[in-house]
Amino acid sequence: MHCYVINLPSATRRLACVSRELELYCPGIGWSVPKMYVASDMAERDFTGLYDAKRARRLHKRDLSHGEIACALSHQSAMREFPDSGEDCCLIVEDDVMFSPAIGQFLKSLEQWLKDRSQIPICVVLSEAHAVRYWTSRKWLGNVRRTRPVEIFGAFAYVVNRAGAELILRVNSVPIHNSSDYWTYYRRYGLHLYGVDKVLAGSSDFARTDSSLREGRAAVVKNMGYRTNIIRKVLNVALNRLKRLWWKLTGVSQEGRNRSNDRLYMVNERNVA
Repeated sequence: MHCYVINLPSATRRLACVSRELELYCPGIGWSVPKMYVASDMAERDFTGLYDAKRARRLHKRDLSHGEIACALSHQSAMREFPDSGEDCCLIVEDDVMFSPAIGQFLKSLEQWLKDRSQIPICVVLSEAHAVRYWTSRKWLGNVRRTRPVEIFGAFAYVVNRAGAELILRVNSVPIHNSSDYWTYYRRYGLHLYGVDKVLAGSSDFARTDSSLREGRAAVVKNMGYRTNIIRKVLNVALNRLKRLWWKLTGVSQEGRNRSNDRLYMVNERNVA
């Protein structure tokens, strides 16, 4: 298994941190930085041909920010380079990732599990900013249980096999219309998507809620106009209430929603200096 680190050229300190994380918790796994798209270095015209605004609005009910587009393209760079590694699956992480001490053994077991399913497009999300699941297996790999997500977001860390990478690249082909972390979308096209019941990776950036991606997203929404934004909020609230009612009636678990860094430390009994 090879690891691809999503890292901006200027973020050398972050790259050093993730290198230590990989060395400490994932020994034996080689890593590299794929071709990166840096939104701040790209002019408006550079996004022409790379982004399908019409399909993005239909999917997300808004435009993607330049940061989200560049981030998604960078993740896709890793998936395009992945076949050249000769590996059956790869680990893709963002450069603010922090691992659980349990991740090394889990990845070894997961790699073997995926070898027997090479023809099935699979993605296993190891970090969950938001997850709603409809079943949890009693036992999967070691003491980690797998979940079948109804909704799952987050791209801190995930493992994808060749068939899964090919499906993602085909569904979100350039010009792209989906962000890097809206995983549930790909289930519609046949991606076998799994989560984990125990947090195995998360963000070491405590200020992530004020990240450039979030700020860019907020700016895009603001530019939609006051009236359009109000209508969007009302519709989203109504939709979310209907979804939660449906989940309650059908017995879907909503555990794992909005997991925090503190929860990550607590679950893994990791000492924070």
